[in-house]
Amino acid sequence: MELRTAASPRDVKHYTTERLREEFLIDDLFLPDVIKLVYSHIDRIITGSAVPVKETLKLTAGDELRAQYFCERRELGVINIGGAGTIADPARTAVALNKYVKEAPFQDPEQSAFMTSIHVLKDDPDFEL
Repeated sequence: MELRTAASPRDVKHYTTERLREEFLIDDLFLPDVIKLVYSHIDRIITGSAVPVKETLKLTAGDELRAQYFCERRELGVINIGGAGTIADPARTAVALNKYVKEAPFQDPEQSAFMTSIHVLKDDPDFEL
């Protein structure tokens, strides 16, 4: 998982186009057989993708989240922007995952999943995205 720290609004005013792209643009987001995640400290948001082509991809928390599994303290929205593939459930092309979902399998080769995840401050079992 790539980490990006916050930038001072006063400093950003003086950034060149190249520096702005370096700080805020996410390059190479959709790579075959890779889950790519970028954690931005600006809003504590994680943006990412999963593109399973030859193998099933498993979303893990990594050391950065200090959690047993990715959605332990986060909500995750996933949208398939690829072909006719599905996400976790054959009837859906978009899904919201919460802390009760310990695994988010990405296995459909027609799938190119765009993900965004936010930190959840309160445990609310009725919360829906």
